[in-house]
Amino acid sequence: MKRLSPGLMAACIGMSAAVSLLMLFCAGVTSVIPLSALCLFTASLMTWIPIREEHGYIFAAVEFVLVCAAALIICRGIFTYLYTALFGHYAFVRLFLRSRIKDRFLTVLLRLLWFNLLTAAALAVAQYLLHYEVMTLIPNVNVFIVIAVIEGSFIVFMLLYSFFAYLFDSSVRNKLLPRR
Repeated sequence: MKRLSPGLMAACIGMSAAVSLLMLFCAGVTSVIPLSALCLFTASLMTWIPIREEHGYIFAAVEFVLVCAAALIICRGIFTYLYTALFGHYAFVRLFLRSRIKDRFLTVLLRLLWFNLLTAAALAVAQYLLHYEVMTLIPNVNVFIVIAVIEGSFIVFMLLYSFFAYLFDSSVRNKLLPRR
């Protein structure tokens, strides 16, 4: 595969960081939950653009850190925290597991386990450090229903992410980022 020039790679990082930050801002401003979730999904998908290039981990890590730092300064809110703690680094986990493990079902299970561990850690931080009772947001609902909804949303997120990453890799990537 041909490499991207350094200027084009910097432009790629800047573009994906700007779109991620814009989407996080839109997710925080919008009061419609499905639209906010779509903005959060788009922000997390932007990390996939630089990670697929040569030495992409470094560039994607720079982009992720820049977006997290700018989002925590500019648009603090629940969607910024979700991006920083849960969804923003999904591209790293996905590419790492798919490059190391050939069994796709096992990688899906490991990614679900990763999401569950991070969710449990975020809930523990919210409840014990920030003294925020999360389950009061969902009154009169069984805990198992909440867990099933969370697992279903993670599975939908992974399926949509795989579809759009494949779409980007197969048709958009070479047109958007010409190689030398």
